[in-house]
Amino acid sequence: MKFLIFFLGFVSLCYGENKCMFGPSYWCQDATTAKECGVSLFCKAMKTGKSTEKIQFHPKDISEKTTIKTKNTNDAAPVKVSFYYESLCPGCRGVWQQQLFPTYQALASSGIVEFEIVPYGNAQERQSGNKWQFYCQHGQAECYGNLIESCALHYYPEASQHIPFLHCLEYYGPTATNGKYCASLSNMTYSTIDTCVNGDLGNSLEHQMALKTEALNPPHQYVPWLNLNGQHTQAIQNGLSSNMLETVCNAYTGTKPAACSRMNRACYKGQ
Repeated sequence: MKFLIFFLGFVSLCYGENKCMFGPSYWCQDATTAKECGVSLFCKAMKTGKSTEKIQFHPKDISEKTTIKTKNTNDAAPVKVSFYYESLCPGCRGVWQQQLFPTYQALASSGIVEFEIVPYGNAQERQSGNKWQFYCQHGQAECYGNLIESCALHYYPEASQHIPFLHCLEYYGPTATNGKYCASLSNMTYSTIDTCVNGDLGNSLEHQMALKTEALNPPHQYVPWLNLNGQHTQAIQNGLSSNMLETVCNAYTGTKPAACSRMNRACYKGQ
């Protein structure tokens, strides 16, 4: 117990206010913390081992922080983070939960970052007549999830809507049932997305995601695959997947917003 108190004091001192960036081990330590970070149902599923789709959903379980309006008032071009992934990839979901969404929460109001979201990953496609057939690494459920997310991105291009929706969908699971719930929290009409998923538009949109993924240079070798301002190196991949907030703040060439002064930093003796 003394160690836990010491640890929490340490992270508060060293890491500032955005403690929800610490990931599931921090989020799920108790019900209060889970609620503050907007992941109560995720933590419940982690502890019980039950499928999150079987848990009764309540809108209060998603933090009100997800409705952030972006306003760019800064003196340099925003940093562009491109996230190539597939909907049922465990590592991709980890980056969503521990890096991308917390970074969005911290920086959305500053406008210094733009996210490009590409749900396709290691899938393959084959043309059949006027349509495309998709074959996904984690089966057809993943292909279906990719379609939901591509359609959501098409109809709701504003990050303030689609990022909270996709984050919600990723930790509950990319199904129609969860899609309806997550859409209701983001003021989105799921029936529009569903029509897209099951029609020609969704098929075409996912083909565009395939083309975008296949055009990567260098070609992606795994997912999640992360680019910074259109560039990919191992250092960029490591930085964005382990400390996205710091990586984005360091890449931004204008005046740093207050959130960057609270980013994760090491604490040294004597400080």
